[in-house]
Amino acid sequence: MRDKVTVRTLRAVASLLPLALLAPLAVGCSNGGTGGLPDDVKAIVFLQRTPRGDQGNVFDYASYAGGGRLAKLEPPHAGTTPTTLFPTESACNGLVDQSGPDPAAQVQSCLTGADIMSYDINFNADAIVFSARLSGSDTYHLYSIDRDGGNIKQLTEGGNDYVYPIYLPGGKVMFMTNKNVEQDLDPNSTSNQFKDEYERATTAQVGTINIDGSGMVLGARNVSHRVSPAMLPDGQIVYTEWRHMGGVNDGHLRMMNTDLTGMREAFGGELASTNPSTNSYLKARFVQKTTIADPDGSSTPITNYQMVAIATSRDRTLQAGKLFLIDLNGSEKNSTARDLTQLVPGDRSPSQHGVGRYYDAEPLGASAPTRLLVSWSDGPVESETLAIAGTNAKFGIYVFDMNSGARYPIYDDPNMWDVLARPLRPRDEPSKTPVTPVSPISNADTTIGALNVYDSSLGDISSNLTPGSVVKVRLMEGFSGEEGGVDMFGTTEFDGQSRYGEVPVQSDNSFAAVVPGNVPFHIQLVDKFAMSLANESIWISGRAGEQRFCGGCHENRTKANTLAPGIPTNVLSGAVNVVVPRAQRTDTAAYALSGGTFSKPTSTVAALAAVGDNAVRGVPWDLAIQPILDAKCISCHDGSTSAANPTYTVTDNMTKMSQTFTFNLKGDKLKVTIGERATGDFTASYISLMGLGEIIGDADVTYTPAPPKPYVAAPSARDSLVVHMLNPVQRFPLDATVRAFPDRTFKGDTITGGKISHAADLTARGMAAQELTADEHYLLILNIDMGGQYFFRENLNEAGSATP
Repeated sequence: MRDKVTVRTLRAVASLLPLALLAPLAVGCSNGGTGGLPDDVKAIVFLQRTPRGDQGNVFDYASYAGGGRLAKLEPPHAGTTPTTLFPTESACNGLVDQSGPDPAAQVQSCLTGADIMSYDINFNADAIVFSARLSGSDTYHLYSIDRDGGNIKQLTEGGNDYVYPIYLPGGKVMFMTNKNVEQDLDPNSTSNQFKDEYERATTAQVGTINIDGSGMVLGARNVSHRVSPAMLPDGQIVYTEWRHMGGVNDGHLRMMNTDLTGMREAFGGELASTNPSTNSYLKARFVQKTTIADPDGSSTPITNYQMVAIATSRDRTLQAGKLFLIDLNGSEKNSTARDLTQLVPGDRSPSQHGVGRYYDAEPLGASAPTRLLVSWSDGPVESETLAIAGTNAKFGIYVFDMNSGARYPIYDDPNMWDVLARPLRPRDEPSKTPVTPVSPISNADTTIGALNVYDSSLGDISSNLTPGSVVKVRLMEGFSGEEGGVDMFGTTEFDGQSRYGEVPVQSDNSFAAVVPGNVPFHIQLVDKFAMSLANESIWISGRAGEQRFCGGCHENRTKANTLAPGIPTNVLSGAVNVVVPRAQRTDTAAYALSGGTFSKPTSTVAALAAVGDNAVRGVPWDLAIQPILDAKCISCHDGSTSAANPTYTVTDNMTKMSQTFTFNLKGDKLKVTIGERATGDFTASYISLMGLGEIIGDADVTYTPAPPKPYVAAPSARDSLVVHMLNPVQRFPLDATVRAFPDRTFKGDTITGGKISHAADLTARGMAAQELTADEHYLLILNIDMGGQYFFRENLNEAGSATP
């Protein structure tokens, strides 16, 4: 699922376009007037980028087209010719190797082949840091110059990208990079940098460096990208993170401290239905700071930060969209938004003439509190539409009035994208910045926990929780296709996962654990049947030595709670250490069964063994689940046409190709020839239970006579029909007389037969049937709760490559 919107493919969209949109777009206005800029804005800095059509998704940081410039418009009004700050002959002479071959040619290449993707102006407005890729290079690096373009310095080097720089207090620069923190800390590490789920681009993560290029520090990793950081007046950083976990696929605003700790939600995930919303929010910039009454009802006023951001689809809109005015209001739960541009599409639909889309917005401050410096392009700013028309978006610089919606032109070079315009003037430097305390348990790993697992602001979590229902917390590591070259871990759109372990909830409803630092993980609250009651549907990560304690599970994620004086130390002292080296976070024997029970029933990690945990890491479908199906299921569900094995046909409405599928729980590989990502990686049993899902993707298909029954609702075994049919026994503690679903109903309907389990139903009808054992139930539950994947680390060597 590429986005939470209806999608048309390129092959279909041409027939839907008005002829006017397929004609070349008219040239936009050129140098305009002062456009309502306040008197204290004496100059603006902006980027000129060569137009391109490949920046379809909001996380693309490496789109390159040479011929770009970092420019200054002083004074910023009609008739002024921009001054190039970079690349200049002087700056390029300072960068090229004068002792190398033909330095003059190198300088000329620098002048004509540079692309600058982002920049920032320092607090005194006398220096600029920017990210540029030069001709002949494959990567973007950080450079600094003074406000007039002199004193060029290269801050980074090597084979990685360094993008989105911003100045931090204390002479530092924050950036995003695809350099791997684990390899940086340990050159012998076998870890590779993550690749995102769809474009397979190497993911961008956060780091800092001194302004002289020394002292680089890298932050914890996320499975997907982190981009577009911006600073708040108190020193906190707001940035955009690609949240990807199964059906969750969006770019929301998050916050962190300048020491790269305390990553937490800011905006997007808990918006009330009365607020406007889109799939992704990026390029957020600070507008103003206010004091408001606490929306949660305390008597203490709180600080509200107001921001403006681009609100758009995750892809196809050239990173452009609506303008949202956002109030953070102290927590993601209480945050609100106002759509300043209601006519601009928030999805992938082509924008209309006179409406267009906005690329960025910069508040003009107290001297013009209702005005923004924006980049805007008219016409259908949507990559597929532009490609068909054979044209490009044409972004120019305007002043936008938030009250009237009027635009006042400032500057527009019709041959360039004029974007990211900012006033060249001083701003306050935060005097102090928040930090997260170092864990007293481990300075090499991350200590995590909750003071009360039942405390949650999310209704879909709290609605499943009743006192005493949560007995364990399941911790899982995340990884992506960089391990083993797998194209899809399964059809359910989840990333790769490996179970760290299941740690007990204490009598005071708290839990604590130590997990590997810098590695993404997520949390599930588990009941006595080993089923997830609540799935934290985002990846969490902490730096080595970071202590991440919250009040509950998604209780108020704009606050990173720590153990304050007076909180019982037994919370920390009870932390279960699940850390082992990466090479040991896979186990091909742990899921093996002998007579239906684990051959290796106890974890090899001492702290986990002490709390009664098992050794299972991954649950590879063909190695862990298929033996259960072979032993208990295929005597009936063998793929032969019968009432027990329904058949359906899928037809691609564009290609008219079709394929017929029959319910079959055998382990034979099934070659799927339709859909966006045709593959032969998965077995008939996997497709029968998990469905075609990501294989079909965005393809327009018809099911005949009807779509197949959805047996699995990953990542929730509790909500999966197949689990209700099998009706697992209690696991914590083991009690075969207690079943998970006493009344055998599923979504209000009584399951056919109505006996205690599917096996009991079959036996009552005179058919031979075998109950699953407790450990067999556990493996199926665990596979579904971990995303219903086919591939885990234990069987990645089998993975092929789906057709993109």
